[in-house]
Amino acid sequence: MIRKTVLFIILFFCVLVSNSQVIIPKERGSHEEPVYAKHYFGIRLVPTAQSKAVTYIIYSFFYDSTKNYQVITKHEFMSQFSGGIDSKANPEGKNLFNEYKIDPRVFEHLWKVRYPEYPFGKDKIPGWAGGNFIPSKAQMKMLKPFGVNHPADMIYGDSLISFLRSVSDAGWVNRYKAQ
Repeated sequence: MIRKTVLFIILFFCVLVSNSQVIIPKERGSHEEPVYAKHYFGIRLVPTAQSKAVTYIIYSFFYDSTKNYQVITKHEFMSQFSGGIDSKANPEGKNLFNEYKIDPRVFEHLWKVRYPEYPFGKDKIPGWAGGNFIPSKAQMKMLKPFGVNHPADMIYGDSLISFLRSVSDAGWVNRYKAQ
């Protein structure tokens, strides 16, 4: 009988020491970890569900390498970009149009990069794209520096600023249209 008791105590002790995380549960949910993220303004040269030729987004990268994006309206994008309303992508509320010397009217022409003519409506407004509903191969090469490998890719962050400046530049637009 004493042998069984001693054996049981020895086994119990071995199990206790070797599997301490199972036998001694740790307290869970006692604190919240902050979620760190970096947010960027972005666009996609694809239509939205609201039949707009360009999709405006806030693109987020989280500390754990996850990514997501939130689709916003053009009006929300412009208001946040100008610092007029609070934005995760513009927490200091700067007027990024002024800071980066970007003419807000450039947003009226972004659809032209992807389409040979405006895809919605009866009027045939010419665009700049050389392909059917997408840029030509040569035009895609011109978009590659902005992170565009496929017509539906997102353009965000510093690449978006460079893209907006390029689309505002008549020389770049003429080279693009000639491709």
